[in-house]
Amino acid sequence: MKNIYENTTFLDKRACEKYHLTPQILMENAACALESLIQSLTHKGSVITILCGSGDNGGDGYTLARRLSGDYHIRIYQVKEPKSPLCIQAYEQACECEIKFIKKILPCDVIVDCVVGSGLKGSLEREVGEILALANKNARLCIACDIPSGLSDTNEGFVFKANHTLCMGAINLVCLSDKAKDYVGELHIGKLGLSENHYEVSSNLKMLETSDLALPKRIKQNCHKGDFGHLAVFVGEKIGAGILSAQSALRFGAGLVSIVSQKDVQIPFDIMQTHTLPHNTTAIALGMGLGVENATQILESLLDSTLPCVLDADVFHTSMVKTFLDESLKQQRLDFTREIILTPHPKEFASLLQICELGEYSPQKRIDSMLSFTQKYPHTTLVLKGANVFIAKAQEVYINPLGINALAKGGSGDVLSGLIGALLAQGYNGLDSAIQGSLAHTLAAREAIKHIANYALTPSMLLESITTLESFKRIKNEYFI
Repeated sequence: MKNIYENTTFLDKRACEKYHLTPQILMENAACALESLIQSLTHKGSVITILCGSGDNGGDGYTLARRLSGDYHIRIYQVKEPKSPLCIQAYEQACECEIKFIKKILPCDVIVDCVVGSGLKGSLEREVGEILALANKNARLCIACDIPSGLSDTNEGFVFKANHTLCMGAINLVCLSDKAKDYVGELHIGKLGLSENHYEVSSNLKMLETSDLALPKRIKQNCHKGDFGHLAVFVGEKIGAGILSAQSALRFGAGLVSIVSQKDVQIPFDIMQTHTLPHNTTAIALGMGLGVENATQILESLLDSTLPCVLDADVFHTSMVKTFLDESLKQQRLDFTREIILTPHPKEFASLLQICELGEYSPQKRIDSMLSFTQKYPHTTLVLKGANVFIAKAQEVYINPLGINALAKGGSGDVLSGLIGALLAQGYNGLDSAIQGSLAHTLAAREAIKHIANYALTPSMLLESITTLESFKRIKNEYFI
């Protein structure tokens, strides 16, 4: 689990003040980190073009050019003239090494983007975007320094497309936006002369890693099915959605799983069926394919219940969800909190915010909206689905960047609700259920596409992959590609 920051400038300033470093030392270490990454990705003698801007990000590029000069064929393309004092100094030092400056982007092995970084306000100028677009087409490998130039939460202009992004010192939040998924490539963190423990301070924003996966454990041998909980899954209009959730829960350790339906439906033999909530239920899952009218009625019937639950899909389009959340909030005591997990996608979350009188949803203000919701309902855990999954509880936000485009298929969200419900049924708290369910979901997809095309993943294949997740505990941390 890594700390994430909306802006890392204050960390640089703190490093200089507390550890008596200088901005020059930080820049030298940034270039050193870039040098190490390049050495790991290509061989000596490679042709490397470095695009330099006018600020300190450009200074990192000039410093990198000086360090690589002699071992690689280095070309510098000045996107803008040096302006910041550090950039001017680094430029002058690079000139002493007689590095080649070019006026035209030519084919090369590696392009390094040191144009803007995190200092961008608004969108890139059209001319700069055209240069970066040409650079993308002329390199075998593209590397971004700190942040791909053009990437921000507020613009729709051109963004440099990197195969690798080296964040300087710590991870910037903008690199974990949904939009960033297509531009950052593989994410790395470059040390600036201090260990992670010394450079960083605690943040309420965290990035999840493969090493955070903690699968359900069955250690005790003298046990029975009731020891591992009973998940009740309500089904309605689209029965298949609820069945997928139920199968997912059974695969992820729940001892018993029941479909709750007013009608007799055809279901797999390993799942039970009932017309009413079983007396030994330990958790509830509802909303998946349920229908808005059914969701309203079931939520109303559960107002007095204290069972933990995961709510999805149609639940977020009925005003009864606000009544349900308000009533569950009243149940809180010093020694008891009802665990409720909500798993909307953005459109559903927009509806939920309006129903709960918390305003309009804006993708650019996603975290603010999530924290506004969890502040009003601190007993809930909010799982906002997307290219990256954002999980919020109270004032903490956890981002799972391990999702892949193979999951963009009907039924994937139903599997996720089952995974989370299974953990709730087994006695996990809401936050742990959400985090571990989300990690298992994304990593199962990654496991599945080792053997199939990414467009071919189906929910049933995802269910099969859940059984092989133990292998991920032996893999080093990966961020995302």
